[in-house]
Order: sequence, then C-alpha cells, then structure tokens
Amino acid sequence: MFDEDNLDGTFRETEGTGPFRDIRFEACTFDNCSFSNAVFENVSFIDCRFVDSDLSMASVEQSTFNGVQFERCRLRGIDWTRINASILDWNLHQCVLDYGNFEDLKLVKTQFTQCSILEASFDRADLRESKFGGSKLTRSTFAGSDLRKADFRDSVDLALDLRDCRCAGLRLRVNDAVGTLTAHGIKVSA
Repeated sequence: MFDEDNLDGTFRETEGTGPFRDIRFEACTFDNCSFSNAVFENVSFIDCRFVDSDLSMASVEQSTFNGVQFERCRLRGIDWTRINASILDWNLHQCVLDYGNFEDLKLVKTQFTQCSILEASFDRADLRESKFGGSKLTRSTFAGSDLRKADFRDSVDLALDLRDCRCAGLRLRVNDAVGTLTAHGIKVSA
C-alpha cells in the first residue's frame, strides 16, 4: 500500500489496518483517510498533515510524530505512550482525543485547540506552555503533571487536582480557579 519512503505524497480516502512497519512519511498529507484499529510499528511521520481522518484505536508502537498537524481527526482510544517519545512535535485542532493515554509524555508547547478530550490521562505529563484553547476536558486527569505556564483559560469541563503538580504560571479562568481551589479545601470569597 505504501512505499518504504514516502516524500511529499498526498493520500486521499486511503483505508487500511496494516500492519504498517518501518515506513517513513515526510511532508505527506492524509486527507479523509481511515486507519481505525490500524497497527503502525516504527513508522515515521515527519512534517505531515492529517485532515478529516480516523485513527481511532490505532496502535502506534515506536512510531514518530515530528512536526505533525492533526485537523478534525478522530484519535479516540490511542495509547500515545507507545510512540517514540524522544521525537514528538505535533499540534491538534478540532480533534477527538477521547480516552487517550498521554501519561509521562513530553508535550511542551503542544496546541490542543477546540478538541474533545474526554476521560484522557495526562498524568505525569510535561505540559509546560501547552494550550488547551476551546477544548473540552471532561473527566481528564493531570495528576503529577508539569503544568507550568500551561493555558487552560478557554477550556471547558476542567477539574484539576493540583497535588503533586508543578503549576507556576498556570493560566485558568476564574470559575475553574475557584473550583480547583475549593477542591483543595481552600475557601474563596469575593
């Protein structure tokens, strides 16, 4: 289905579950593709774009995402901890990341813009300077995470447990800040 090395390719309405192994994609675009439940092993995505594509429940074992843009993609139930985390640079816009596992990942300066992130785990993740503008974070967890200068001001359904978190410069809306402080037994009054 794919060559071993793919440079500047455009893949439209491509479907498959693989397994896809030892493949390199550089400056490629995946438009309206379906890789739901696909197996990616040691696959490199460099400076690629995924648009209106479905990778829900995909296995991403030792795969690399460097300079990758996801736009309006379904990425439900992916265990992102299985990727090659030493090379991770991506941004996500209007994506569905529900039930994802981002534990222990270095997600510094990642943009999660207008995403659905239901019941995802960011426990112990490095989220310094990341932005969650317009994202819905219902029942997502951030235990022990590095949230320094992270921006949650425009997020929805945020409930942070800040114990064991590093949070200097953390940006919250007033309502979320009051709820977070109250959850820690801190009384807030006007």
